[in-house]
Amino acid sequence: MGSLQTFFYLALISAVMIGVTLLFVGIVAFGLVRWFRQARGQTPLTFWLIGGAVTVVLLFIVLGTAGVLYGFIRYGAS
Repeated sequence: MGSLQTFFYLALISAVMIGVTLLFVGIVAFGLVRWFRQARGQTPLTFWLIGGAVTVVLLFIVLGTAGVLYGFIRYGAS
């Protein structure tokens, strides 16, 4: 397997990981909004703490995968 083919498969895997992570971000955001609307006695602080933590973790995954993808494409193009 040539190096270009290797970089193609690595880029494809990274793109799939970004897509799946964004899908999970949507699912979690939808669930948090629904939970916030139903939880009348809960304080908004709980919502923002959980939502903020989930957002930070998922952004770390997306940005890390995007960085790896960028590195593969840049190295493979040279």
